[in-house]
Amino acid sequence: MRPEADPAARRPLVVGYYGMENVGDNAFCLVTDWASRTYWGSERPVFAAPPMVDLPPESTGMSPRWYRSRSVPDRMGWVLNKAMLLRGSSMLVFGGGSVFRDMGPLSEKRLFSLFSRFSGHPMAAVGVSVGPFLSASAERRLLEVLRRINFIGVRDQASAELLRRAGHPGRLVAAGDLAGLLPEALGERLGQRYERAQGTRARLGVTLLGVDYEAAAPQARRREDALIDGVSELVRREPVDVTVFVFNTHPVHGDERVSGRLRRALDGRCDVRVVTARDGVRACWDEMKRCNLGLHMRMHGAVFAYLADVPFALVPYQQKCDDFLDEIGQPESRRLARVPEDSVEVTKVLAGMLTDQAAPRLAREEFAERARWNFTRAPWALPGSVPS
Repeated sequence: MRPEADPAARRPLVVGYYGMENVGDNAFCLVTDWASRTYWGSERPVFAAPPMVDLPPESTGMSPRWYRSRSVPDRMGWVLNKAMLLRGSSMLVFGGGSVFRDMGPLSEKRLFSLFSRFSGHPMAAVGVSVGPFLSASAERRLLEVLRRINFIGVRDQASAELLRRAGHPGRLVAAGDLAGLLPEALGERLGQRYERAQGTRARLGVTLLGVDYEAAAPQARRREDALIDGVSELVRREPVDVTVFVFNTHPVHGDERVSGRLRRALDGRCDVRVVTARDGVRACWDEMKRCNLGLHMRMHGAVFAYLADVPFALVPYQQKCDDFLDEIGQPESRRLARVPEDSVEVTKVLAGMLTDQAAPRLAREEFAERARWNFTRAPWALPGSVPS
């Protein structure tokens, strides 16, 4: 007989950087939905997100109309919609991502904290990273909110150390990125690498970044040129086809412009497939498994490749990318600079992956187990819910 769930875990409201048409963030929702039901006994997790391909309509509680603009009426509707979702929840969960870097004086996090204080409903955070803070005022406000969170599972050691130094009073677990549980959430086991039949062409999976708010425009353009020219040269030299993954299709913050530029550069040179966030998380995962090597700027493009046992290089445009590479023990032969010097460096790293047998030191099974700790080490975990 299945143990009864803690009342706090029955109807969690899960919040995050959702609604931005991003595959990585949507994967957090898919995993949290499955894992909270599996390990906490949650009956009806609800996500403060607009409808998405991979979840049933009743699981997403935000109206798409509040995502049209940043106008005052849409912003107010967005906040009120979340307040209504809070009223029907048993707890609040920050579900994945870099959600603790910045916080203004009118942030919704203040609303969440006040609701938790006055309702007595707990707050949790799973698979998150904390910092680096964008300002001293953001650090002060965020640490005030973080102190009120009963359980925090962080996805990297840097976040765990930051919270320990800050004297976080709640339960803190150095866990892992939620995407580590994606195969299981999709009903799969961590499989073996797809082996290319002898004589067939290899397939390179690529995610590019449309906007980098931390890089100057000339630097971002130089990097973009190096990556596109590096892929083009690889295709010219080697029998390689390409799948372009558009992990973010947001009209302002997304990757469609730069992905289109890559696609045009490869026109007529090889077979090019395109899969986007609009196709859903499962479609992107299925296509990633068909690749034989990868070049990624989107961190979760690299995470998907790692989980699929596909050799990859990740351009570390933010500290979170370096943290991930350090966590898994990425081979030095597959490391790229934040801004590659030129396309020659990119082509050399990609060509090396066609023949070398280097692999990350951390086993994918260990990565998945660390992701599981976000749920199995929480106060609401069901007894005996952890698989043997």
